[in-house]
Amino acid sequence: MVNLRPWQPGDRPLLDAFNTPEMTAHLVTTESAEELEQRHLRYLKEDLPGRMLVIVDGSEPVGSIGYWEIHGGEKVAWETGWGVLPQHQGHGYARLALEELIGVVRADGRHDEVHAYPSVDNAPSNALCRRAGFVLRGTTPFPFRGGVLLSNDWVLDL
Repeated sequence: MVNLRPWQPGDRPLLDAFNTPEMTAHLVTTESAEELEQRHLRYLKEDLPGRMLVIVDGSEPVGSIGYWEIHGGEKVAWETGWGVLPQHQGHGYARLALEELIGVVRADGRHDEVHAYPSVDNAPSNALCRRAGFVLRGTTPFPFRGGVLLSNDWVLDL
């Protein structure tokens, strides 16, 4: 059974596991230890709109998923992103986590859209967006980790 739980202080090793060439192949580059620690501290904050969550199967962490606000002109929406550890990929964890997260952001009621921006060459994440009912709005390049990430803009009307 897959559940989502809030990010906890002991979850820092997940960031190291996500920071490998295999896991960052669609994300320009890896992050430094200092950048990972800063990310971990952000994930622990509870006073922000949105939240980073750990995907767990029973009690075993298998990945993470989160949601946060993005600002586009006068419109504010949610953005989501996820990652599943390599040894747990292909078992439907990302799909189940995304379904649960969509329920969370719908219930929140603050925004009427959620966006996902997987790299254009990340076939599994793009397929997940399509299967979850997101609509491809276009492709956009944006600065990311010192480079440029070419991403698809998937949007789900809540």
